[in-house]
Amino acid sequence: MDWRDRLNRFMYGRYGQDQFSKFLLAVCFVLLILSFFIPIPGLGILVLLLLVYVYFRMLSRNVTARAAENRKYLELKDRFLGLFRGGSGCGRVQGENVIFRCPKCSQKIRIPGGKGLVEITCPKCRTKFRKRT
Repeated sequence: MDWRDRLNRFMYGRYGQDQFSKFLLAVCFVLLILSFFIPIPGLGILVLLLLVYVYFRMLSRNVTARAAENRKYLELKDRFLGLFRGGSGCGRVQGENVIFRCPKCSQKIRIPGGKGLVEITCPKCRTKFRKRT
């Protein structure tokens, strides 16, 4: 039995790497490079603890908990990046539709994309507003 088979057997049923793990590894790398230039006490220990947590997540057999952590990370990442994409008033493309939020009641409204400037009437509060799809 070669090393690949042993590794595959060891990793069977374990969570592995996901987007949150990749993000944490990138943070570790940035903090490690930063520690070379700026002597901050405890930064090395923080990097070590983050690495231990990353490997704990990758080797964990509790797949549902790790997937929930990754979903929460992706949700926060999407919310943060949404601030730079236009925030709450700007639509997100999902397939062929664009999702807008009503400026008055924050109801989500799905509109077909590619129609240009449209006047939207909120089905909940009947507020009218214009958006480009």
